[in-house]
Amino acid sequence: MTTSKLSISIIVPAYNEEKRIVKCLTRIPEYCNSKQWDYEVIVAEDGSNDNTVKIVQEFSLDNDKIKILSYKDRLGKGGAIKNAMLEATHDYVCFLDVDLSADISEVDRLIRYIDEYDVVIGSRILRGDLEPIQRTLLRSLFSYSYSKFFRILFRLPIYDSQCGMKLFRKEIVSKLFKEIHITGFAFDSEIIVKAYWLYLKIKEVPIIWKYDKASKVNVLKQVKVMGKDLLLIWYESHLMWLQNLPTYPQKRGSVKARLLFGFLSIFLKTGTRS
Repeated sequence: MTTSKLSISIIVPAYNEEKRIVKCLTRIPEYCNSKQWDYEVIVAEDGSNDNTVKIVQEFSLDNDKIKILSYKDRLGKGGAIKNAMLEATHDYVCFLDVDLSADISEVDRLIRYIDEYDVVIGSRILRGDLEPIQRTLLRSLFSYSYSKFFRILFRLPIYDSQCGMKLFRKEIVSKLFKEIHITGFAFDSEIIVKAYWLYLKIKEVPIIWKYDKASKVNVLKQVKVMGKDLLLIWYESHLMWLQNLPTYPQKRGSVKARLLFGFLSIFLKTGTRS
């Protein structure tokens, strides 16, 4: 990364986060100011019915670098982040989780590679010289299984597509995010797949990540939803490949792929009629 002052937009998705948003909006500006970054914080507020909006507005009165994009109706985490990404104005754009499970300081690990890559993503699975992630057995099993499923389907060399910290060059944001359609948690995976469609350069970097016991994600519920969304992303990719349209370079045909595509085609047609 060049030594000139970093210009960065930081996206924070929030839904009913009145208990955690204060810490987040205190910590991020504090760190950015200590680094002398030229920054903006955009809170992608997704139809909260608590005091989240009021709290963010109070912060923005004291700091004009803090902004809010608020929606009365829920868009989903992916939809809220997508809209905020397209509103970002700085040279680099990142998003991170409101609970700061990956602290803002972890952006420094990603910045090192942004001159060579278009997208740099944090990883909780790749560890390098960092300590292993401490989390519940259920979450560890889900993370490992999802990572394996993702790599089987797409044959892409990415281990943690779902990590909530990702950094982008601003010039590729519009081109990439106009291709993103998943609004739920699997949108992270769609970002990776669509980035490969566009032949963007991607780097996965180990980061320090701390499990938040107060996390509101229902793992068992998300298994079904994210699995379905991941199959839909794969189906769309395979359909494009069959039509000789650009898709990610690792895409290949196989007997298993044809069988899966046939099954999903029947399933989707049946679902449309019902």
